[in-house]
Amino acid sequence: MKYKRITARGEIYKGIELWNRIYPSFSIIPRLVEQNIFKSFTGVNIVAYGSFKNDQIIAFIVAKYLTLPISGNVDLNQGWISLLVVDKERTDVNSTTEELTKRVEADLKMKGVEKIRFGGDPQNFLSGLPIELEEDYLLLLEGLGYKKKSKEYDLYLDISNFKSSPKIKQLQEGLEKNLQARPVTKEEEEILLDFLQKTFPGRWYYEANNIRRIPGGIEDYWLLWYQNNPAGFLRTNTSESAYMGSNVNWGSQWGECYCGLGPIGIAADFRGKGWGIYLMIRVIQAFQQQGYCHMIIDWTTLVDYYAKLGFKPWIEYFTLYKNL
Repeated sequence: MKYKRITARGEIYKGIELWNRIYPSFSIIPRLVEQNIFKSFTGVNIVAYGSFKNDQIIAFIVAKYLTLPISGNVDLNQGWISLLVVDKERTDVNSTTEELTKRVEADLKMKGVEKIRFGGDPQNFLSGLPIELEEDYLLLLEGLGYKKKSKEYDLYLDISNFKSSPKIKQLQEGLEKNLQARPVTKEEEEILLDFLQKTFPGRWYYEANNIRRIPGGIEDYWLLWYQNNPAGFLRTNTSESAYMGSNVNWGSQWGECYCGLGPIGIAADFRGKGWGIYLMIRVIQAFQQQGYCHMIIDWTTLVDYYAKLGFKPWIEYFTLYKNL
């Protein structure tokens, strides 16, 4: 068996093919490979390693590290394992996983990384370790020093027949006189970015500032307006969006006509008033009118909050961290 760092495009795709064969419910389409691995955000570098037997890849790992901090919110000492897959029918999972993670950790440590998270990376495929992979990797990763801290969820809602509850409908009617919610136009790009930089200067601003570089990317954002000023924002995705966000990575499992919602944020002065619910209702109704049936929210712990609109847990993840 041979371990090596992977730098060839074809071998990266062989690693993805291995992942797709073993975990078909998390199948990664070529567009996401190109977007998340070969066209990374500013300041993100990627390394990949593989284990080979008779020139056939039998294990694959992708990791990321920063060369620039994420808007002062995530330091250069943070790294991530983005993907990990081992063909347990062709090799020992324990020894192979240990060797791959050891090589990645040594590589990242040389770059100044001091802590690693499984998933949740910029342009992530996964927000953490899916429960579906628990049997394969959880105890093993914990044995290698990764600590389980919490659970996160992807949520799902059938919006084809979405109707607000009487209480939510009353809230919506009470807010419509003073609030406006609409997609961001190219002319409003700087307004959105200025709002995010002042109000959410971490990852959400960082993502938007990268997505803006893609033709049409900024137009998947919505702004909530109050007295002609932005008071909140929301981002949407579909499989046809200029930038395909991670909340629709696995949306095709629901068939066609799927879309994603999030992140969503309301300025601090206006929280607790139901404005976030109002903004989501407007977006849900807009996508419903366009013929979409399935809506997904990824990477959240706010299950009870989104349940107010009928969202339910779909995929569950463990968050895992390790200090090097």
